[in-house]
Amino acid sequence: MEPGHGLPQPIRLITDDPETVLDPVRVEDVPELYAAIDRNRTHLREWLPWVTPEYDIGHARQFVSDRIVEHDRRTALTCVVRHRGDIAGAIGLHTIDALNRATSIGYWLDEARSGRGIMTRACRAVITCAFRDYGLHRVEIRCATGNFRSCAIPRRLGFVEEGVLRQAGFLRDRWVDLRVFSALEQEWR
Repeated sequence: MEPGHGLPQPIRLITDDPETVLDPVRVEDVPELYAAIDRNRTHLREWLPWVTPEYDIGHARQFVSDRIVEHDRRTALTCVVRHRGDIAGAIGLHTIDALNRATSIGYWLDEARSGRGIMTRACRAVITCAFRDYGLHRVEIRCATGNFRSCAIPRRLGFVEEGVLRQAGFLRDRWVDLRVFSALEQEWR
C-alpha cells in the first residue's frame, strides 16, 4: 500500500440511509468527537478500555493526529460516523497487516442512536471499502462475549464465527473472553 493515495471524502455508506455518512477523521472533528465520547462515557466504558476517567480532549486530539498519519500511509482507516450531520460514533480498520492483507474493525456508537442499524450499515461500508479499496483478503471483528449488541453486528453481516479467545482482552479490572468473527474477500457481496 503506497502512502499518499487517500480515499475519497466522505466515504458514503452503501445503503438506503442518506442520513448517515462516514468521514475519515480530521483535526476539525476533535471537539465534537470528544463531546460525543464524553456524553457516552458510562455507556462506552462498559466495553472499551481506553474510556477512562482521565481520557480528555488532549487524548482525543492525539488519537486523531495519529490516525491521520495512518490514513496518509494507508496502514489503517478511522472514520467518524455522522448521523443527520452530527458525530454519532466512530469506526475504523485497525492496523493493516499488509503481508497477510488482513485487518480488524473497531467501532462505537452514541447510546441514543443504538438499535437503528446505523453501526451495521457503517460496518458494511467499511468492510466493502477494506476489500474494494484496500485490496484486503480478511477482515475480523472481535467482541467481548458479553457484549451482545456488538456481537450481533458481524452475525447480521454474515461473518463466520470462528471461536472464542479466552481472556484475550483486559477491561479495566478484569480479563474478558473475545468472540472472533471473520469475512473473506471471496465471501463478501
